[in-house]
Amino acid sequence: MKPFFIALAVIAVIFVCIVVAGALMIRKKEAPPIPLTANLRGRIAIVVYSQSKVRNTAEVAEWIRKNTGGDMFSLEMETPYPEPYSETLKAASKDISEGKHPALVDVPDLSGYDIVFLGSPIWYGTYAPPVATFLDSDKLAGKVVAPFCTHGGGGAGHFFADLRKECPEARILDGLVIRGSNQIERRLGVGVTSHHTENDVITWLNSLFPADGPQPQGEQK
Repeated sequence: MKPFFIALAVIAVIFVCIVVAGALMIRKKEAPPIPLTANLRGRIAIVVYSQSKVRNTAEVAEWIRKNTGGDMFSLEMETPYPEPYSETLKAASKDISEGKHPALVDVPDLSGYDIVFLGSPIWYGTYAPPVATFLDSDKLAGKVVAPFCTHGGGGAGHFFADLRKECPEARILDGLVIRGSNQIERRLGVGVTSHHTENDVITWLNSLFPADGPQPQGEQK
């Protein structure tokens, strides 16, 4: 009988996760939209790495693109990390510990852009290795950089400190930290929209680029 009760317990946990995730999604979708008042000047690029099939970081990047009109650049690895997500994390952990920066299919040319939104999932307390590869070729010198990240519950770690260290001649603005989904939620197909809405991005943009205030300039912070 023991296996039977274990199976019942597993089913109960999954059911609770589904109910809670569904409730979160309903609550978030009911939030009314807020007005966008941000005043962004100059050419805008959005550079993002998002590996998860539930599109945590990619979803946030799309909200940014929608509200800024910026050009989207997705970082793609020549040899993608393996699935499932647990294997991705193992491979990424090895790359981070060894300081390995995986090759990308293409590195965007941002020479004509003034403002760069840079997004990554948080893996082991920092940005993903493909973002490190991008920063090898472009230190974003002289640009205004608005970083954003998604995490499964551990926060941003030292993502922003690492970015400032890597890009000392860029103006790094206050970043956006978004709760994405953890391992269990990913298995259920639950993504960032369970915890956040587009309003979170709009609020962030309004605070960074106030309509009636000075605009951030591309210089060292």
